[in-house]
Amino acid sequence: MLMAGAGSAALAACGGGGDIAESGADVTGVAKAATTSASPDGTVIPSATSIVDASGNTWTLVSSRVTKNGAGVATGSSSPLSLILWYGGVIYAKNSAGTWYKNGSTWTSIGTVDPRTTAAAAPAAAAPLFYGMNGHMAYGTGIYKTLGPAAQLAMLKDLGVTNYRADVASDGMAQVIADALRGPFANSGVSILPVLNPLSCGWSPNASESTSYTLGYNLAVGSTKVLKGLVKYIECGNELDVALKISGNGSEYNHWSPTMWGSFRGVIRGMIDGVKAIDPTINCGVNVGIPMAYGALQMLWRGVTPNGTTAGLSNAAAIRWDFTTYHWYHSSGDILCGWNNNACQDVLQVLKDSFGKPIWLTEWGWTGGVDQGQTAADYVTKTLTEYRSIKDKYNLQSVMMYCMIDSSYGLIQADGATKNPAYAAFKNFVAANPVS
Repeated sequence: MLMAGAGSAALAACGGGGDIAESGADVTGVAKAATTSASPDGTVIPSATSIVDASGNTWTLVSSRVTKNGAGVATGSSSPLSLILWYGGVIYAKNSAGTWYKNGSTWTSIGTVDPRTTAAAAPAAAAPLFYGMNGHMAYGTGIYKTLGPAAQLAMLKDLGVTNYRADVASDGMAQVIADALRGPFANSGVSILPVLNPLSCGWSPNASESTSYTLGYNLAVGSTKVLKGLVKYIECGNELDVALKISGNGSEYNHWSPTMWGSFRGVIRGMIDGVKAIDPTINCGVNVGIPMAYGALQMLWRGVTPNGTTAGLSNAAAIRWDFTTYHWYHSSGDILCGWNNNACQDVLQVLKDSFGKPIWLTEWGWTGGVDQGQTAADYVTKTLTEYRSIKDKYNLQSVMMYCMIDSSYGLIQADGATKNPAYAAFKNFVAANPVS
């Protein structure tokens, strides 16, 4: 499943600004609203048409009065209001005398100091990571754009999900995620895992290692500058191994292309170095998409380059990451019994032994077009039961289902409203089996 490579229209170059639909999105993902220079998430009325808060309420300024969903609101100000804005997940208003008011359970005066000069944007709230979900929050078109972050958060909360994966291919897409983390997601208990996707901004497995390194580095630097202070984890790449396998199942070193390996290694090194250059405290993860492709991860970790032999060529720069990410779907069977050389292979044990890092399954799901209805629901329950029971044995920190909304793989159908039977199966399991 090439999670991050589908759906969105043409994306901006790696590390560059997004298109209008991406870089201009406001903090709630609704209509474009003007942004002040003083605040990255300050959408201002009357420059903007309206503000939609995390609960879906629409705020405007009409004839010097605040309205909420079309009805006038008493803010407590004795003077006409000249401005309202959204900042850090809160609606503020300022009157013509320069006094600011903050909306909460009631409106309260906070004096004459602009809240953007004193209030720090709230970071993503700490939360358990285990129950995760995939989505496409930063897409500039389609159902995820139509629904917006607040509506997606409501779905995640209903499911009991606390970790949301979203693809990023430009700093404009990263800004959409940052705005969500400062807005609806602030202190929500739901974190976001950005996954950098160089495939969507021009990476080629046929490029040189140095060219690929630069592309990955620029993508990571541009995105991390936007996300710094808001996320603790970034996944560097999405199924970049797929084009490189030339034989076998990917478990052996001679299954991989020597001519493409430099590009693969370069773009991953670039992304990790780019993230760490901006914020060395962020944890970086690396994945493969082919079910038995742990051999590719082992070569990166051990500094081995494929050369057509079973041992490969050593002495390359070893790559280090902070958590190992992996993808596994129903079509591949059980991850504890991946079929290799006519024998059962415990893939999670291989990952644990090879790298000694926490493991995240950043994509898992049923077989699209095959598992449907109750069959898909039964698979969800069975798989979550297994993953929860083995999480401590393998240091399995997060299992992120693909995905929330999708015509073939979604808990919710492509209309963004119709729930498949697997939705209830997922929700009921999480509610009955909390993870702290």
